[in-house]
Amino acid sequence: MNGRPVELARKDFDIVALLAKRPGQVFDRAMVHDLAWDEPGDPSVVTEHIRRIRRAFAQAGCETDPIATQWGVGYSWRA
Repeated sequence: MNGRPVELARKDFDIVALLAKRPGQVFDRAMVHDLAWDEPGDPSVVTEHIRRIRRAFAQAGCETDPIATQWGVGYSWRA
């Protein structure tokens, strides 16, 4: 990341923390939503948060996307 800070909204940070604490473990959108939100809602919002997180890391100079997408399954933090 070239030593530049990554600025994230609170919920985006919560998602990064969740994934980074368990690198390589795949979480589907519903799992991410249930673990990062304290209230019921639509897990499809996770997709938008992942997009914003990826953009923030790219803007900070991260050359590799830290979030892997397992198509049809979910997301994981690259180990």
